Amino acid sequence: MAQKWNLQDIRPIENRPRPSIRPHDTIITQPRPQLHDDVDDTEPITIEDGNKTRRTHYIWGGVLATLVVVGSLVLSVVFAETTITIKPHVRDLNINAQFEAFRERREGALTYEILTLETTGEKQVKASGEKMVKEQAKGTIEIVKTTPGAERLIKNTRFKSPDGLIFRIEESVVVPGSVTKDGKDVPGSIRAAVFAETVGEQYNLAAGTRFTVPGFEESKLTDLFKAIYATNPEPFTGGFDGPQFIVDSTELGTARQELQISLRNQLLERIKNERPAGFVAFEGSYAFTYSELPTVNFGDDLVTIKEQAVLQVPLFKTGEFAAFIAEQSIPTYNENPVRIETYEGMLFSYTDPNKNAAVLANEPSLTFTIVGRPRIIWEYDEAKLRADLAGKSKTVIPSIQTAYSSAIESFTVSMKPFYRRSFPENGNDIRLIEEVADTN
Repeated sequence: MAQKWNLQDIRPIENRPRPSIRPHDTIITQPRPQLHDDVDDTEPITIEDGNKTRRTHYIWGGVLATLVVVGSLVLSVVFAETTITIKPHVRDLNINAQFEAFRERREGALTYEILTLETTGEKQVKASGEKMVKEQAKGTIEIVKTTPGAERLIKNTRFKSPDGLIFRIEESVVVPGSVTKDGKDVPGSIRAAVFAETVGEQYNLAAGTRFTVPGFEESKLTDLFKAIYATNPEPFTGGFDGPQFIVDSTELGTARQELQISLRNQLLERIKNERPAGFVAFEGSYAFTYSELPTVNFGDDLVTIKEQAVLQVPLFKTGEFAAFIAEQSIPTYNENPVRIETYEGMLFSYTDPNKNAAVLANEPSLTFTIVGRPRIIWEYDEAKLRADLAGKSKTVIPSIQTAYSSAIESFTVSMKPFYRRSFPENGNDIRLIEEVADTN
């Protein structure tokens, strides 16, 4: 018989307060009764420590912030850049004027140096006969005196080569004595034409041979013998003794003209590579001279004609030439270093057209005309500018602009990253960009 319950036996569930659970407590429930031996329904419940979690978040956040700051600093160093864009003073000129330049340096005058290039060539032509030829070599020497006081040398004065070959001057000359310039003794010199004492190819001496005056030594004039000597700036040519084939004059003239054109082109090609840096050479200033060398028999009826070509050109230092043009053409020129942007389009021509076929080394000065529209650009000392800015605050920019105002119209400074307030300690880390304004 089933048990019966009275209502009194049924008690309502009391609202008992649950035990408080603190964050650091962990409650593990008792395992439920297993319905089957092979089934485990135990499910542990874990309550994490909130304070510990927050501390972990703070640590990782700090690490991340530190990495961001360090990365920013590294990137700012790697990609740091200071650039100065400079606009120098510029002046466009329109020139059509005559000028004079000198080989010897003079105050306020334009000076030049002579570049000499030479080459020889040969060509075979058909002979029409044969003849005996006896010719003396000829050339020019530069006589130098290293002591004060002029010395007169009479016509036919002998000059002796190291090999004992004798040459004589064609006319009497007066050799100037040395002078003192800027505290230094400068030898006096003069040029004279000479001829070989006898015939023969052995007298065709190379340029740069040094000669003495044997008469002074024979007369026991030791001081004069030591003080006066000579060199030949160009080779001696023309010496010959023996048979030579005869060539028809018309055919010979044509062959020599073709040979000269070939030699000229060779020299023009060489000057492109052999002109020294820092000098300008104008195409209109080239001077060519040609010398016939002795012919040589070639086979039974051929003659080898030989020709020597010499190119001489005055060279002007680019800085000095630009400053001279600026001084002659710009009334307000302040003697600052300047340069000419390009020499293309500037035409050079001698006042005397014969100079293009003359020995320029014998000329004390050259008169010429320049026609063109050169652009004059003022220059500044880059190394000094870098040194003046290195390690300085950006606040020095106005004073630097004032200090360089004679050469620089303006300059703009750009720094990366944007928060930089000073120039790099190493001036070489400052990047300089020049922008030439168009004045047209």
